Amino acid sequence: MDREERLSAAVRAANDRSVADALTAQALVALPPPPVPVAGCAACTQLAALRAHARAVGDGSAETDADVLLARHQRQEHGGQRVFRYVPFSIVQDPSALPEYRARCVSGDDADCGATSGPCGDPAEVEEWQRRHTQETRHTRYRRCFADYAVLECRA
Repeated sequence: MDREERLSAAVRAANDRSVADALTAQALVALPPPPVPVAGCAACTQLAALRAHARAVGDGSAETDADVLLARHQRQEHGGQRVFRYVPFSIVQDPSALPEYRARCVSGDDADCGATSGPCGDPAEVEEWQRRHTQETRHTRYRRCFADYAVLECRA
C-alpha cells in the first residue's frame, strides 16, 4: 500500500469514527420531551408533520423550530402549561450603591422617644449617635436598621 492509499484509508477511518461519534453522542443539556399534538387539532397535526419531516431529513434546526411553534400554539390555543427552569443565582450587595445604617431610640417611660440618628454611611456613626443620645437622655434601648441594594446575578 503506497502513501496515498494509506492516507486515504486513514481519512476514511477518521470519517467513520466521526459519524459513529455523532450518532452516539449525548446531548450537552437535558431537553424536555417534545410537545405532543392535541388530538383533532389541525394546527397541531400540521406542526407535528413539519417536525416529523425535519427529523426524517436530519434537519435538527427545523425540528427544533417546529417544536417551538407547536409549544407556542399549545400555550395560546390549548392553555398549555408553562415550563419554568431553575437557574442558579447569587444575591450580592450592589457595589455601586453604599449601604445605609440608622438607629431610633425606643426608650421612654410612657412611649418611645422616637429620636433617630438619620441615615449614616457607617455603623460607627450610628453608635456614636447612640452614645451621645444616651449621655443626654439616659435612654439605653435602640432599634438599629441596615439597608442596602442587592443585585441578583445568574451563574450559568
